[in-house]
Amino acid sequence: MKAKGLIVTVVALLLVATPLWAEWSPGPKGRRWKDFEMLRMWRLTEELDLSEEEAAKVFPLLKRYSQKRWDLQLKRRKLLRELQDLLDEGATRERLSEKMDEIEKVTRELEETRWKEWERLKEILPPRKQARYLLFHHRFVKDLWRIMRRPGSPPPR
Repeated sequence: MKAKGLIVTVVALLLVATPLWAEWSPGPKGRRWKDFEMLRMWRLTEELDLSEEEAAKVFPLLKRYSQKRWDLQLKRRKLLRELQDLLDEGATRERLSEKMDEIEKVTRELEETRWKEWERLKEILPPRKQARYLLFHHRFVKDLWRIMRRPGSPPPR
């Protein structure tokens, strides 16, 4: 069996097996998150035609950065809720500014994480696969939004 075929088979088996061992929750340890990640890796393997060596480098990298982004997004959402609470209670200008500074810091860290991930991917993948990755990621997110979108909600841009 060719290396690509083996990788696709393993990822497909993991995708099928995930519901058997994962709990149902929205976070990175939950079934939905693991299903999403498995689907992403499977489609990425096919779209980029990753070699076994490339996959062995790319998958752990994406998993690590995905976890970090998830943690930062949770932190940012919490801070945004706190900002809303401050507004609702009529907080002072200083308290609002402090909370917005915290949000800005986490937002910058999230963007830096995205850039670091991209820089690391460029070290692993040749330019053609980098281009395919960018196009894949755009299409994949757009497809997911289309599938998950409620009737009447705006489409992704």
